[in-house]
Amino acid sequence: MKRWIAAAAGLLGFSILVFVGVVAYVDIGRSRGEQWSSLDGPEPVWPAVVGFGALYAIPISAIVLVGLVVAAILRAYLPRSGAGK
Repeated sequence: MKRWIAAAAGLLGFSILVFVGVVAYVDIGRSRGEQWSSLDGPEPVWPAVVGFGALYAIPISAIVLVGLVVAAILRAYLPRSGAGK
């Protein structure tokens, strides 16, 4: 259970870091006059792909992390059947 919680927390942190990095990269590009307004043109589209991937991973990993923490708390404090005999 601890490995799953650590993996979900790591994915959440990494996704947030990637999203912030993409936002910073795009802002630097815009300040230099580069425009990425259309995904149909010859402009690079990888910032959009990586950014949206991170945006999808953030809520998914957060929900999984909350579920795992709740399951760990319930496992720790609720008695198991047949444990007290």
